[in-house]
Amino acid sequence: MTVFEGHTVEAAIAAGLKQLQTTRDQVNTKVIANPKKGFLGLGKRLAQVEITVKPVATPVAPSQPAAVSKKAVVKPKMPQSSKPKAKAPVKPKAAVKASPKPAKVVETPQRTDAEIAERQAANEQAVRDLSAYLLEVAKQLGIPADLDVDFGNRYATLNFDTAKQGLLIGKHGRTINALQDLAQVYMNHHGASHVNVVLDVDDYRERRAETLKRLAESTAREAVATGKQVFLDPMPSFERKLIHAELADNNHVTTFSEGRDPHRAVVVASRK
Repeated sequence: MTVFEGHTVEAAIAAGLKQLQTTRDQVNTKVIANPKKGFLGLGKRLAQVEITVKPVATPVAPSQPAAVSKKAVVKPKMPQSSKPKAKAPVKPKAAVKASPKPAKVVETPQRTDAEIAERQAANEQAVRDLSAYLLEVAKQLGIPADLDVDFGNRYATLNFDTAKQGLLIGKHGRTINALQDLAQVYMNHHGASHVNVVLDVDDYRERRAETLKRLAESTAREAVATGKQVFLDPMPSFERKLIHAELADNNHVTTFSEGRDPHRAVVVASRK
């Protein structure tokens, strides 16, 4: 099983067929992701197609039936008083099924140390470019700031240092959450989609997490007391996950989400 990319789905399939040196009718294809043009250069994504070579079954020649003698069979004359013996039925031989050959497995080649180092360097450069981009966006919003970056293999935490913290955070964190979504799209556009980006200012994320935990507990008590479902305000996915995790071990309530982003919200209901 191998994943190929291209500007279109057909281009990705053609690239896969060329590399595997096979034809379209000899493979199974599955579209992993459709291409996106993006907006203002952001969010662009190539088409991704998974190609698996079909198993090749060896044809089995049909067995030839035994030749039947055309000679006439002379039946002996039986006395009038005796009855002919019944012939035992002949059981047909069971057909032998041919075991199909196992499917050919196409393994994804492992990356070398040089390739890993090259990808790491590309990710670091993408984070540096992202930092400059975010500072420019903040400047356009009238928020002069500096950035402290903590970068790892699969994460990047960018902490703003600014005197206008409230303006950068926005009501219920809407501004900084929007900037965080924009930062993630930027990284995806630069081939670093596996890097999870978190934006923070003055430990806002930690304080927000504590607020959401208290909100989860109070909402659970309300749902149990009233016996009705309680709908919370719409939240980004990472905040909804925190609510779900906080009440996962609560034996009195259950949680689920309803709606579509950006209006998707957590619902807390009493267990019956």
